[in-house]
This record gives sequence, structure tokens and C-alpha cells, in this order.
Amino acid sequence: MRVMGGASALIGGAAIAQAPIQPVYNAMGAYASGMMNVVALGQPLAFQARNARLRAEAQLGNRPSPVPPPSAPLAFAPGNGAQTVNAYVARISRQDPTAGAQLRTALAGKNVPALFGQLVGPFGLNDHDVADAMAAHLIMRMMVATGAPPPSPQGVRNVRDSVAQALAQDPKMASEGYRGQIGGEAQLDFVLVNSTWRAIGAGQWPADAAAQYRQGVAADLAREGVDLDSMRLTPDGFAAK
Repeated sequence: MRVMGGASALIGGAAIAQAPIQPVYNAMGAYASGMMNVVALGQPLAFQARNARLRAEAQLGNRPSPVPPPSAPLAFAPGNGAQTVNAYVARISRQDPTAGAQLRTALAGKNVPALFGQLVGPFGLNDHDVADAMAAHLIMRMMVATGAPPPSPQGVRNVRDSVAQALAQDPKMASEGYRGQIGGEAQLDFVLVNSTWRAIGAGQWPADAAAQYRQGVAADLAREGVDLDSMRLTPDGFAAK
């Protein structure tokens, strides 16, 4: 995904000042999200692996093609993202007041959903769908943690559809407020990680700090149920190692 991989410069000076972001991540380590209790992101990987197997068997004439992902109320109204930013900054400030203040300065006046939509729109994702936000969050973090190149646009859609299948199993998704909370946090996470990824790629971080950041992202993925020892990011999405 070019927008996730850094070929374009939509984030950086035009969106979030990278200089204030760096000390924030140095101070607080990896992003500490409230999304850990949503749906384990290992589930979307299992759905995608299952569908890939069914497609392969269908090509051999053994089985019908997998059905599309189940429909579920996954839309939410993103607004300008201020409520999500404020809640996140408050959470970080309780852990580290200096990091919270730096993050507040870096995000001041930024419309996070609009930035997110600008980055992922060319690949068919939007700023008002929980599955789109979670898929972008997951792909971006996998790229940071593993150094994998971005998936193809179809690979991005494969991940998104797998995430949608997993989220459809969560009864809390019936609440629009809950969808807005989860979708907003996933968008914010994507924007912050994307910005940091670009700063690292541009050589703005010391090598040891960048390595520590990648390790923190990998640890967060593990807590979300993603087993990096058994799964990898490919041009088609996720696959078993």
C-alpha cells in the first residue's frame, strides 16, 4: 500500500510535525491502545487463511468459492476526531505528563479522520468504517514490526474483508458509539504509526530508538493476538509462514 509504505508524503510536514512525535514515542514506548479488548486480530488472519484455502480448492473444482464477508453495521460518523485525540492524550498524560503534552502539541488542529481518509482512500478504504480503520492499523503495524513491503490494493481489501468477518462476530459492534470509539482509535493509531514510520525511514530517529520502537509495535501486535512467528504480510495480505 503506497500510502502506508511511505512513497507519498501526505504525512510529515503537511500533516503531523514529526519532530514533536519522536520524543513522545521515545518517552512512552509503543502505542498503548484501548483496543486490546475488542476482537483479537488473530481472528481476521484465521478468516483470511480459511478463505484462501477455499479459493484454492474451488479452483481445483473441489468446493464452491467462499461466500462474501457477512454484512454487519460497521459504519460510524468520524467527525473531526477531536474526542478521540483528547481521550488518548489524557490516557497518555496519566502515564507520562511530558509525553502527553508533546503529543497534544503535535496533534493540535489536526483532523485525524480526514488525514486517515486522505492516506487510505486511493486503495478503497474510507474514514467511516471500523473494518477499514482496523485493517489499516493492522497492516501498518505489521509493516513496521516485520519490515515487510506493503501489500497490493487487492491484498489490502483481503485484509479488510477478513477484519470485517471477525468484527461481525462481536455483538458490541451493534452500538454506533462503540464503533466510533474503536474506529477512531484505530485511525489515530494508523496516523501516528505511519508518521513515525516515515520519520524512521527518513533517518530522523537513531537506530537504537527505531529498533526499540519496532520491538514495541511487535509486542503490541502479540497482545492483540497476532503471532508474528507463524504469520507474515504478503502482497495478497496475510499468509502462514
